[in-house]
Amino acid sequence: MMRTAISILKKDLRMEFRSKESILAMWIFSLLIFVIFNFTFEVSRLVMLEIAPGLLWVAFVFSGMFGLNQSFALEKENGNLRAMALMPVDGGQIYVGKFFSVTIIMLMFEALIFPIFIIFYDLQLSLGMFRLIPVLLAGTIGFTSLGTILSAVAVHTRNQQILLSLLLWPLVSPIIIWSVTLTGMVLSGEVTEAFYPLLLRVGAFDVIFFTLSYMLFDFILED
Repeated sequence: MMRTAISILKKDLRMEFRSKESILAMWIFSLLIFVIFNFTFEVSRLVMLEIAPGLLWVAFVFSGMFGLNQSFALEKENGNLRAMALMPVDGGQIYVGKFFSVTIIMLMFEALIFPIFIIFYDLQLSLGMFRLIPVLLAGTIGFTSLGTILSAVAVHTRNQQILLSLLLWPLVSPIIIWSVTLTGMVLSGEVTEAFYPLLLRVGAFDVIFFTLSYMLFDFILED
């Protein structure tokens, strides 16, 4: 049933591993953010713990926008979008393949950039840091589940990057804000009772965004 999704996933990952274009560009962009901020502002450790979660997610999200733009832009350049629309399969399968490829690439990027973030800002490592894994997963999935379908909408326009930003930011902002809050709890070591309910809230939005996108992707392809 998901043979098409798996094929698209394999194709996208194979292209990325060969060129390394998206991950490398995302990594350099995030590194620049960390370097500029680290050498421009002299702040205390207490202030750093307050701003570090937001800074981390700024790097994740802005770099992720590049990955989303590339996802369907390459298909358009290669003339594959029309072929996808004519394929005798459920459009949801195409969405699933694209969603997983973008998500995996973004998670790989996050795994590469997070150690550099720890080193740059001299953050303390502890067992509590493992709580960041579900936070990063939930936040990233929410971002890419919605971003994938909106990227497919924006790719047909002249100002793809601008339109994608305008469509995505208002909808994904709650997930990003909650993810920043959760990340701040973990980095500061002050995980309160609100942590898990807030994480479940992010997860619920992930499910809603993914389900709606899966159901609506057929109409996007037809347009």
